[in-house]
Amino acid sequence: MNGSRSRMALLLGKARLELARQGQSLLEQKRDALLREFYREVPLVFASYEELDRAAAAARLALLEAEVRLGDVVVSAAAALPPDREEGVDLLPLTVLGVPVPAVAPRDLVRTPEGRGRALAASGPALELAALRFEEELTIAIRQATVEARVRRLAREIRRTRSRVNALRTRIVPRLEDETRAIELALEQRERDDRFRLKRVKTRRAARVSRAPLG
Repeated sequence: MNGSRSRMALLLGKARLELARQGQSLLEQKRDALLREFYREVPLVFASYEELDRAAAAARLALLEAEVRLGDVVVSAAAALPPDREEGVDLLPLTVLGVPVPAVAPRDLVRTPEGRGRALAASGPALELAALRFEEELTIAIRQATVEARVRRLAREIRRTRSRVNALRTRIVPRLEDETRAIELALEQRERDDRFRLKRVKTRRAARVSRAPLG
């Protein structure tokens, strides 16, 4: 009965060990795929930073020119006007290699002077150019934030996956290997003991037969 339980424990141990090894292999594949995606996205983040810096510089320059041409009071008054309509963004459900990542639907936030609630003749080209440059900056900033958030989410998932791989590789799989090997050794020792006892029984039986009187 004990032998049957030990063999069952060995089968279960081997099954658990194989499952852990498969899990480690799958997680390693996921980690590698996430790393490839991460390294593909990182240059996009740096490029978006550069694009945003250029757009911000252009917006500040256009604002400075408007202030020089129209004066701080006029520009401040135009900036204080309530918008003709609220601009919002739409979030998209997006996954990268099974990892949910934040994403904003691509959208151009640049408006016409009429869309800003004023006529070009009333505001002047300098003011409208400044508004245009800031709307371009906002459009790029939203796109840049989406890319950066995606990279951050990928980096966090890479850390989680790497931690799980390390746990399997350094703790769980070695422990299951040790447990399985210990059961195997115990079964091998039991088989050797059984063979020794069987051999001794046969020897004693043979000795009794040889000493038995003939006839």
